[in-house]
Parts: sequence; C-alpha cells; structure tokens
Amino acid sequence: MSIPKMLRSLIEEKEKTTIKRVAKAIGVDHGSLYRTLKDGGNPEGKTIQKILDYLGYELRIVKSKRKEVKPLIQSIKIKTELKKGGDLNGCQS
Repeated sequence: MSIPKMLRSLIEEKEKTTIKRVAKAIGVDHGSLYRTLKDGGNPEGKTIQKILDYLGYELRIVKSKRKEVKPLIQSIKIKTELKKGGDLNGCQS
C-alpha cells in the first residue's frame, strides 16, 4: 500500500474526519492535500508527520528481521523478466 493511500485510509477511518478538516487543522490548503494524497502523490515527510500527529498516530521505522534484503533494482528486473516470460539466467536471486 502506498503512503498516500494509507494516509487516506486512516483519515477515512476516523469518524467525522475529512481531508478538508485535516488540511485546516494542519495548516495546509485542502486542494493541495487532496492532490498530495491521490494515487501517485508524494507527500513530504513533514506533511506525513502532521497528518499522523493529528490522527493520533506516530511513525516508527523498524529494522527488518530478514537477514538479506534484495536491492530494489534487482527485484524490478526479476519481476520484469518473469512477466515477459524471459530467462532469469542473467539475474541473481
């Protein structure tokens, strides 16, 4: 789930809360917040923090328990090759 989509879900879940109300409370233009929270939006860290604070959440970053994390580029390459029905011999797994 994308960050904008997750934030929209949190706003929609809270009773009597709208994007317009959140925008007013955190001091941003509601049109700007709508655009930021649409699919493909890229909210700034401070905007994410303000929204989460308003809704009563906090952001925590926790180290993964997995020992090895594949680089994003490698994952994309593998998925692309699989979709094309290609050979994965050139890709490391």
